[in-house]
Amino acid sequence: MDLRELDRRAVAATGAIIDGLTDEQLDAETPCTRWAVRDVVQHMVDNHRTALDTFGDGAPEPGADVRTEWRRTAAAVVDLFADDAVLAASYEVVGRSTNGRTALSLHFGDTLVHGWDIGTAVGLHVRIDDDLAEAMLAGIARWPKTAQVWGPDGFFARQLPVAEGATPTERLLAATGRDAAWTPAGRS
Repeated sequence: MDLRELDRRAVAATGAIIDGLTDEQLDAETPCTRWAVRDVVQHMVDNHRTALDTFGDGAPEPGADVRTEWRRTAAAVVDLFADDAVLAASYEVVGRSTNGRTALSLHFGDTLVHGWDIGTAVGLHVRIDDDLAEAMLAGIARWPKTAQVWGPDGFFARQLPVAEGATPTERLLAATGRDAAWTPAGRS
C-alpha cells in the first residue's frame, strides 16, 4: 500500500480521537513519560510545523486551541506530501541525508502511535489496524540501533519485550517502548 494512504489513515484515526477530546482530557497523563495529552498533541503539531517549514512554504500562524491546530496542520502535511517532488526532496536527520519519503514515514509512525497514547490516556480502547501496525514495524526496523534513535532522548523509547503470539499492535507498542497494558493511574 502507498505510504501516503497509510499516513492518511493514521491521520484520520488519530484525528477522530483528538476531535473528541474535552478540555479536561487535555490534562490527562499519557504513556509518554512527563507528557499530558496536551503535550503529546502539541508535539505532533510542532512536528507538522517543522515538516511544513522544511518541505513547504512554511507553517501557518499558530492557533489558540491545540486540537484545532492539530487538525489544521495535519491536513496541511497530508496535502504537502501528496506532491511526488516533496517525497524526493533531500534533508538531513540523525546526521544522515535522507528524503521526504522518510519524513512522511516518521509522520505516519508518530501519528499512529501517539493516537494510541492519547486514546489510551482518556480511557478509549484503541486498536491499530494490523496492516498499519505491520507497515510501521517494517519502517522502524530499518532505523539504526543508536542512542540518537532509541532511548530516552531518541525518536523512539527503548524497546520492550513482547510475548510470543503478540498482536501486531502489541508488537508495535513494545517496539516503540510502550506497555500495551498501560492505564492511567487510578484506572484498572
